[in-house]
Amino acid sequence: MAESVAVIVPTYNAAATIAACLGSVQAQTRPADELIVVDGGSGDGTAEIAREQGARVITSQANRSAQRNAGAQAASSHYLLFIDADMVLDPGVIAECLAAFRSEHAAVVIPEVSVGTTFLARVKAFERSFYQGVWWMEAARWFRRSQFLQIGGYDTQLLGGEDWDLDERIRKFGGVGRVKSLIRHQEGILRLTALREKKAHYGKALLVYVRLHPERARRQLGMISRIFIFLRHPLHLFRHPVLTAGLAYMGWQEVRAVRAGEESDNPWAEERAL
Repeated sequence: MAESVAVIVPTYNAAATIAACLGSVQAQTRPADELIVVDGGSGDGTAEIAREQGARVITSQANRSAQRNAGAQAASSHYLLFIDADMVLDPGVIAECLAAFRSEHAAVVIPEVSVGTTFLARVKAFERSFYQGVWWMEAARWFRRSQFLQIGGYDTQLLGGEDWDLDERIRKFGGVGRVKSLIRHQEGILRLTALREKKAHYGKALLVYVRLHPERARRQLGMISRIFIFLRHPLHLFRHPVLTAGLAYMGWQEVRAVRAGEESDNPWAEERAL
């Protein structure tokens, strides 16, 4: 079927969020033709919950890119939509992506917003609000299966930046569309310690991405270009002084963590960066 759609969700110990994620897929105004969960060996009942939610569950190594690629191989639909287990879709995502996709398009971007219960989660949501429509900060999640497979899918050697990497490579086939419906990223109880650990973990792997896409990486990781994104909306900053202060502090902490990760001897990051 030319208009068939597969939604692919990689999981690893996602029992706390997977039901809401899959429930949002099942609640689409235009249902998915396939719902595939690719589990990386969860020990918390994630696979069982996914099956109860009507998903087809397959297993793969615990590598997000490898899991996504395995889901694409297992699918038979014309279009692929990739989401993570801590994401919830607006009801119109699939219908809007189908309507927005044109013959000259290679992919579609679905805007993402953050949702959480802590002050830091609110700061993260505030930060993400500035990235809406900034093409080099967003990444497509909707693709033609044939083209996705032709370019080899996600790069399994990239521990960080794999979404941006695919967004760059898929553009050889055409432009990238955009819809208004949202993906809501469930940040949950976001803590500074966990955020710093995550950024440090990605720090070294990002060096590989920088070498692959230096121009885009320069914009994404450059201090001046990032600051300019925020300064484009001075009233938004002025109206939320507490969140603005939190944004500045969080950004400083993230930069420190990434630099620490680049200089660390994290063996897992080193292995994936080879």
